[in-house]
Amino acid sequence: MNSDLFGLTVRLDRLADREQPCCRNVAVIEPGKGPHAGRLVCTDCGQHRGWLSKSTAAWIENVIAKFGAPTTSIVVRKIHTFEGEEPDTNTNSR
Repeated sequence: MNSDLFGLTVRLDRLADREQPCCRNVAVIEPGKGPHAGRLVCTDCGQHRGWLSKSTAAWIENVIAKFGAPTTSIVVRKIHTFEGEEPDTNTNSR
């Protein structure tokens, strides 16, 4: 896991975030536990907002490697990618 991800902010735009928003729906990526690449924590109140999957972390790392560190928050729109499902290749959001 690339520690360059830790400390990056992401804007949460998942169904759960629309139905039960937390502050501004902006989270910071912290180190994950177990099978998770990272933990998403609200930047305003510190509440746990979810887990960052290894596939999403790899996608963010690829974007950083190709374009450099983001100057604005990356938007996280999906919670899980299920086996057999094609990964989202849209580079605008994840």
